[in-house]
Amino acid sequence: MPKARDLNILLVEDQMSMRLLARQALQAIGFTRITEARSGRDAMAVLEKDPINLILSDWNMEDIDGLTLLKMVRKHPKTGKTPFIMLTGNADREKVKEAIEAGVSNYIVKPVDVITMRKRIEMVIGPIEA
Repeated sequence: MPKARDLNILLVEDQMSMRLLARQALQAIGFTRITEARSGRDAMAVLEKDPINLILSDWNMEDIDGLTLLKMVRKHPKTGKTPFIMLTGNADREKVKEAIEAGVSNYIVKPVDVITMRKRIEMVIGPIEA
C-alpha cells in the first residue's frame, strides 16, 4: 500500500480558487508532494523534468485543455501509463466517453470534496496510507 506522502501529484487547474480547494483535499488525504500547474503547457513542462505518480487535471483550460493534455500524456513514452484523473464541472456523457476513449483513469465532478477525491484516487492507484 503506497503512502500518500511518498507520491508525487501534479495538479493542473487554471482557476486559483479550484486549485486551492483541490490542494486542500489532497492534503487532507495525506499527500504532501503536490506540484501545481496553471495550464496544460505548464503541466507538460513539469512532466518533462519531474517523475509524477498521479495527474489531476481540469478539463476546461485556455491554452491546452484537459482532454488534449490527456492525449499528449498518453502518447509520451515517459508518461503514457501515469494515472490521470480529470476534474470537470460538467458530467456530460459524451465528454466522459471521449475522455475514456482517450485513456482517462477516472474523473471527479467539481466541486471536489475529500471523500470523493480519496475514493476516485484509490480506484486508480489502490488503497493509500496517510
